[in-house]
Amino acid sequence: MPRWGGFQVTLSDSPSTWPAQLLSGLGTPFNTMAPQGQLALSTQGLSLTWAAGRLQVAGQTQLQLQDLSSRLSTLSPMGSYRFTLTGGSAPELLLVTLKGPLQLSGRGQWVGGKLRFAGEASSTPEHLSALSNLLNIIGRRDGARSVINLG
Repeated sequence: MPRWGGFQVTLSDSPSTWPAQLLSGLGTPFNTMAPQGQLALSTQGLSLTWAAGRLQVAGQTQLQLQDLSSRLSTLSPMGSYRFTLTGGSAPELLLVTLKGPLQLSGRGQWVGGKLRFAGEASSTPEHLSALSNLLNIIGRRDGARSVINLG
């Protein structure tokens, strides 16, 4: 819906599934990782408004990456993960691991139109050698874990 100085998009509350290969179109590091698996998207009252040069988010959306694998690891699947975006004056992003040997976690917030995200990736000890290359790509290595900082 067009608005004065911007637009608004409101999504109906309905789930959808997509192949994880779509993430490769986002560029680095996804095209290097070549993700495989399923993406499951669900929304609850999600509305995106662009006004005065800023994005405003209302409602919530969840993106689950189910049975994720990558060409950078011999381990398949590496795990399942959930991103949750919650709208408000400073929209928040939360990443959690649902299952699997590749452990991902993190928290972020949109501040002044920019995402600031801090998280980490690690592996269960018995799968570290199979996931080491991927941990090198995900973020800055700090021993057996990879530190993720955006913004």
